[in-house]
Amino acid sequence: MSRKINNLVPSAFTLLNLFFGFFAIISAIQEKYVTASWMIIIAGIWDALDGKVARKTQSYSEFGIQLDSIVDMVSFGVAPAVLVYEVFFYKLGPSGIVLSFLPMMFGAIRLARFNVTLDGFEKESFSGLPIPAMAATLSTYVIFNYDIWEGLKFGPLLIPLVVFLCILMVSNVEYEGVPKFSFKENKKNSVLFILVLLAVAVAVVFRERMLFPMAFGFVLFYFIRSLVLGFKEDEEDEELFDISIPD
Repeated sequence: MSRKINNLVPSAFTLLNLFFGFFAIISAIQEKYVTASWMIIIAGIWDALDGKVARKTQSYSEFGIQLDSIVDMVSFGVAPAVLVYEVFFYKLGPSGIVLSFLPMMFGAIRLARFNVTLDGFEKESFSGLPIPAMAATLSTYVIFNYDIWEGLKFGPLLIPLVVFLCILMVSNVEYEGVPKFSFKENKKNSVLFILVLLAVAVAVVFRERMLFPMAFGFVLFYFIRSLVLGFKEDEEDEELFDISIPD
């Protein structure tokens, strides 16, 4: 009985993720854009927790992985797509429909690639921007605008933002996973955990207007780091094949 309960708890958290994703879609359709954005973020919190609970209870399963992917497609693929369409892209006609479809399309590709490359039930890093991070970045952009200007003042900036985030999802840029909530792990995990605590503290103090800068800063940091590491590897390859001819 205890084993069955342990298996049900992570799935219950996953279904809470689905509920808030559905709530986000309904809110966006009702033109409650800030509410929809917060629902996507809350869905992301449940998404992070279900993996942590599964790890603590040793209740990983193939069923749980597949359920999580389906739910993520709704909460972080469909919900943000509906949000960006309702909040701005509807003004662009057919082009807006295509742009709104991108988070769903690239999100589906991202999740499928993740599933076929998954080795084991837990990953410390990811190849490509995780779909919840994409959804959170778009959501916090809406919250940021409405908090400062009480409306989407820079709506056109959603176009390059959506395209950039979608490309990152299917890129080879390496992103760190959610750190374990402990200082007993390795040094790298401890540093990430401290950064998460600092980010939470900043969000509590500065509230809505700091969420988007932090989310986009996370996205940019790993993108720039990947570029820098790529340049270094190119330089090392050039040195490796640089054979000097003596005079």
